[in-house]
Amino acid sequence: MAVNTANAPELAAAVKKYLGAFPGDLICARQLWYEGLDGQGAANPEQVAAIEKAIADNGGWKNVGDVRYEKFGSQNSFKKA
Repeated sequence: MAVNTANAPELAAAVKKYLGAFPGDLICARQLWYEGLDGQGAANPEQVAAIEKAIADNGGWKNVGDVRYEKFGSQNSFKKA
């Protein structure tokens, strides 16, 4: 079941949990949508913005701008600080 991105506390908790176990040091909202939130289909712009805010507010992650991903194309990304 996908997390409701409109519910900020639920989203923040899910993002924190996923990032705490995430083995990499670079992530984008779309990757987190699919892998961490069980998102189906493409995330809409509001969902992407909510996920990016949750990542930024989580602490320990710095916005590094656009990075190209094989699966997701060029995406605004965050790097583990």
